[in-house]
Amino acid sequence: MKRILKKLLLGEGRKACRVPFGLFRGLTLVLDPAVESNIYLGLYERETYSWLRRAGRAAGSLVDVGAGVGELTMWGLAHDNIRRVIAYDPGPQRWVLLRDNLRVNGRESDPRLTLVEDYFLGETRFEEDERILDGLQEPILLKLDVDGGEEAILKLLRPTLQSKRFLVLIETHSRALDEACEGILAGAGYEVRRIPQAWWRRFYPENRSLEWNQWMVASKR
Repeated sequence: MKRILKKLLLGEGRKACRVPFGLFRGLTLVLDPAVESNIYLGLYERETYSWLRRAGRAAGSLVDVGAGVGELTMWGLAHDNIRRVIAYDPGPQRWVLLRDNLRVNGRESDPRLTLVEDYFLGETRFEEDERILDGLQEPILLKLDVDGGEEAILKLLRPTLQSKRFLVLIETHSRALDEACEGILAGAGYEVRRIPQAWWRRFYPENRSLEWNQWMVASKR
């Protein structure tokens, strides 16, 4: 019944839709609003929006690791104070949608944007990563959502985390990974806190297949 109501109210099929609510309000995203209604209605990871809005106003750069279809990448490009945006994701199918989203928002040729399609930050070519990060304006807003690789990336980034000022948002999918990421960030001089799931998620869940889903944010002490 819920799916039928969504189809009747929002339509069916993937198309360019202007998002009317939430963090991505005003962006045009290529999506199926009946299936991806959380994004369309501004409910997708809504718990993080207040923190992201504050971070977006302060940040000089954005590094989007696990960019997916690029909604946060385009949100960063909409901020004049964010001088560089780097998007990492090795998923070829997602890059098709990301490029579609860049195109419908007129951002495919934005000179501030760097796309890294064949690897994740810290996975390989780390010297190249360090060179890119070295030139970014601080504070650097860093989002990590790579379904299990967050600890490994933070370990490789530890010297850079210590020497530069980051605003960090991480999504973890196990308690052990959550605690490991906290330990690395705290050891690098960051104050860490969790963003809890909203009470109303019990009535309107995000329909994730993972049992554990936790957001962690961190900034220099």
